[in-house]
Amino acid sequence: MAVAIINTDFPEGVGPDVYDAVNAEMDIVADPPPGLIFHWVGEVNGKWTITDVWESREAYDSFNAERLTPALEKIAAAAGAPAGAEQRTIEVAVHNHIKP
Repeated sequence: MAVAIINTDFPEGVGPDVYDAVNAEMDIVADPPPGLIFHWVGEVNGKWTITDVWESREAYDSFNAERLTPALEKIAAAAGAPAGAEQRTIEVAVHNHIKP
């Protein structure tokens, strides 16, 4: 079952610059992760928010462990930011999605 993973409430200073650096580190455009259906990012009510739809929670967990966490740790270390900074993650069972 598809799931939406919504990340918000990032620490102060996490926004477009960190996001762009992490994506560049992962080369996400040229090498999209298996199982990713849809991705968007932007500010919602003044909070940096990332929303993905994945084929399964397992696909997201694999991407998170193998690519996202290592990239975040590397970029955070270079920026002098805490690598383990908490954000709020919401998982939603997706009833329907349309992929034209």
